[in-house]
Amino acid sequence: MSERSNQFSHLPLRLTNQGTATPSTGGGKPSTKTLDNRGNAAGHGKKLNFSISSIISSWEAECEKRKQEGKPELPDAISFILQVDPNLFDADTLKSFGIEVVADLEEGYIIGASADTGLSELRTKIQLFIESTRGGGKVPEIWEILEGTKRPEYILSPSLQSQWDEISDCQEYIVDVGISCINIQEQYSRCPKRERCKTDASFQKSINKWLDKHNLTPEEWDDLYSDREAKFLKFIQNPLYRGEILRSISGDEVGISRLPDSFSCRIRILGNGLKDLVLNFPYIFDVSEADEFIAPSVTPNSSESGQEQFELEAPEPNAPKVCIIDSGIQENHPKVRVAIDSTLSTSWVPGETNITADYCRGGGHGTRVAGAVLYPRGIPKTGRQQAVCWLQNARILNARNELPKLIFPPDVLEEIVTIYYHQTRTRIYNHSIAGISPCRTQSMTPWAAAIDKLSWENDVLFIVAAGNIEAVRSFVTRPSIAAHIQAGRNYPEYLLQPSARVANPAQSFQALTVGSIAHHTYINPPLNSIAKQNYPSSFSCSGPGIWENIKPEVVEYGGDYVIDSLTSPSFTTPELVCPELIRSTRDGGKAFSADAVGTSFAAPKVTHIAAALEAAFPQESTLLYRALIVQSARLPRWTNNSNANLCHAIRTMGYGIPDINRALGNSPNRVTLTTRAIERIQARQAKVYQVKVPENFLPQGEGFDILIEITLSYVAEPRRTRRNRRKYLSTWLDWTCSKRGEDPDRFLDRVLKDYDAPEETEEDDGLFQWTLGKRQLAKGQTRPNGIDGIVKELSRSTGTVQKDWATIKSYELREGFCIAVVGHTGWNQDASAEVPFALAVSFEAINSDIDVYTSFVEAETEVQPKARVQQEIQLQQSV
Repeated sequence: MSERSNQFSHLPLRLTNQGTATPSTGGGKPSTKTLDNRGNAAGHGKKLNFSISSIISSWEAECEKRKQEGKPELPDAISFILQVDPNLFDADTLKSFGIEVVADLEEGYIIGASADTGLSELRTKIQLFIESTRGGGKVPEIWEILEGTKRPEYILSPSLQSQWDEISDCQEYIVDVGISCINIQEQYSRCPKRERCKTDASFQKSINKWLDKHNLTPEEWDDLYSDREAKFLKFIQNPLYRGEILRSISGDEVGISRLPDSFSCRIRILGNGLKDLVLNFPYIFDVSEADEFIAPSVTPNSSESGQEQFELEAPEPNAPKVCIIDSGIQENHPKVRVAIDSTLSTSWVPGETNITADYCRGGGHGTRVAGAVLYPRGIPKTGRQQAVCWLQNARILNARNELPKLIFPPDVLEEIVTIYYHQTRTRIYNHSIAGISPCRTQSMTPWAAAIDKLSWENDVLFIVAAGNIEAVRSFVTRPSIAAHIQAGRNYPEYLLQPSARVANPAQSFQALTVGSIAHHTYINPPLNSIAKQNYPSSFSCSGPGIWENIKPEVVEYGGDYVIDSLTSPSFTTPELVCPELIRSTRDGGKAFSADAVGTSFAAPKVTHIAAALEAAFPQESTLLYRALIVQSARLPRWTNNSNANLCHAIRTMGYGIPDINRALGNSPNRVTLTTRAIERIQARQAKVYQVKVPENFLPQGEGFDILIEITLSYVAEPRRTRRNRRKYLSTWLDWTCSKRGEDPDRFLDRVLKDYDAPEETEEDDGLFQWTLGKRQLAKGQTRPNGIDGIVKELSRSTGTVQKDWATIKSYELREGFCIAVVGHTGWNQDASAEVPFALAVSFEAINSDIDVYTSFVEAETEVQPKARVQQEIQLQQSV
């Protein structure tokens, strides 16, 4: 840690109050269609029963037809699609119908499967509804039951869906598939049957008891997983389809990635098998093409490096370890060799598992990335410098800088973390690899979900590149910069196109995604850089990511392109627009140069800050590292010129450029307060932190401007079968601030009382004018009613790292304010389940010589923490 950060260390943020909201007995508002169904029990029940009969008949016919044609036998389960009231019906309710939720989709659609191939429990509930008898109350919320012919629309990635009608029976395809593996299927036989219960009350009691115990033990889940895998393998390995799971290492169980609700794998299969799998295998919920990685192009510059006198010193023995997941590293390179931890260097490249060097031509890729971790601002020419961390080498790209299709990224990432985290306690992973296509916005991919899972299971931080737009080479879903210009979409507008969205796996909820900005404005007519200094790089992919999440969260200097014309441009990368990076010398050339651009080289510069944070705070969680990196980030000054500029900047640059000094410590005019160790919170719980503001902030008069920044960082367990962020995560969090003059007790009471209130009824907090706010304009919404942020199109509350900032006059803070971190129920219904989080709050005097830091230190010594026994707050909920 620097002397400055030692002198101005972060202060503790104190927990003042906490409480838990009583579960609501009410529900959402039923739609008109649901109300109509309630008033037409006979008609709606008849329609649903007719659909059920048709589905069962079709399924039986399909099973018989398959026998005659020699097709693989289907698992003993019937599959269908339900459309339910999206405002009222909870997909998990289907468990009591004996129906497994294979996928909870958008707009109320659910892919379901049932081992009860006669759907008898569903029929029973429909009959109870028709007879106005207890037990059928949820039936009117089921609007339709559809056959599985619509499955391609809901299962396939957009790219595969566009070519679905052109799938050739005899052509071989490589795809990633997701298979649902939730407990209801094999447990259905254990569910109490109505005929065994004498009364409605006893039946409901037995159902509730069964549902309370529906979660499988690890052994039972393993049995279910093994059974599903066996059925899936039997299906795809049919001689008609010649399918197989691709494994990167022959003979090993590599190729399958597991989550709590599913498993994913990469398969090779004929087109006829792919179509049968999508249309008829009951547990499949996702099929997408295998991602391809294209490395940034390199045009070697001719200038020489000169005779530098700089020497890198080895890190401290206990310095942090950073794993570079890339194309390998030239480990004997003079600028990195003393920082290489070669004991666990490993390659996953098929056929080259003993080769960990960087064989990519043109100076390598992984070597450049590794160097950027050590030298984020270029290579010093003189002096000595101690490396901030040890570098570890995990090679997954081949010599052509390609991600081999035999490598299934989710499974390999799990192996990498197993090796490095569990053997050397490596907690930071640089992942400067992304696909060539924009990420999907409806379902999390296996690659991104694996990062989220590993972040939940281990105290690790993945720092990933946002992805690049190629200069000249176009792809179906990712037009090149040249194609945009030729189509009349000029910089920077084309960065907001859907095709410019961050690439898989940069949409990962729990990774820190890094985009690129330009560090130099190049003007040498007719040559000009596309981007000016501190503007988003012309190639950097933008947000928002999946489910309107802010991506990338931060940016770093990754360079830019220079063009000679705005009509038919030629693209070059002169030294002045390229970051200085070390390069592999296996094919000759300089030890370092400035000849490559890309988000690949921006990400490791943020990794450098993460490593410095681990070195300074080795006992803290990576959640705090992520919070402090985002907390330290600032957008360039030009973004304040208009709200339109600000919105564009957040979409392309997230929260801005992180600063290592602000992340590590403070200054006389700035102070940061943080939680210590790991804080945990349950759904329906609120934790209140009070910030006492020093008295010299309080005098009336003109006062001075104070910048307030707040960042929440948390992690939760993911489920891929859920297609919205509130169900994708086991528990989701957000934060809110107290109103003017509101003490901690009243604030907590209000937060808990308003817990189940509709979001649109929430009032403005009255103290801060936040930049983003908790909510954004909904689709089709034109009036910003209830939207509390300056930028109405985006929200801080979507992701697992949530930052907002506001400027306020010092005297308006009065005695301080409170921040509540609030837990909300995701897919996990266990009321005792907890998720960890970190919180950071900063105050900075703008254009003032006020000694903010000393004032807060003095105020901190005067604070006597108020002890309060945790209490359950009982609330009256109106239905």
